[in-house]
Amino acid sequence: MKVLKAIEKGSVPCKAISLYPNRLEVMLYSSVERDEFPKLLVKRVRNERLNAMEIEVVFVGDYHLEKPTYFKKPQRDWVSFGALILSPQQALELGQLLIALSSKEREK
Repeated sequence: MKVLKAIEKGSVPCKAISLYPNRLEVMLYSSVERDEFPKLLVKRVRNERLNAMEIEVVFVGDYHLEKPTYFKKPQRDWVSFGALILSPQQALELGQLLIALSSKEREK
């Protein structure tokens, strides 16, 4: 995945970001509870290869690795591989930012 330069961007703090691919023995976790200050960087980019504008959401912040010990279902049966936890206010901010960056493309 190529990193594309942002035409415009904004960010939204979040409560936690967790990635837990079932093929790995560890999960990546970033949480405000551990002073890691996760946030979402939302960028409007131009994908030259596809000749299209895109909205890209990037995880930013400190993180740590944990061994997943508190899940009930065996790892091999997991369907999901990550979670993003937002407060209602953060979800509203993210929605407004996504709409704002997406609407600019429609104006052209």
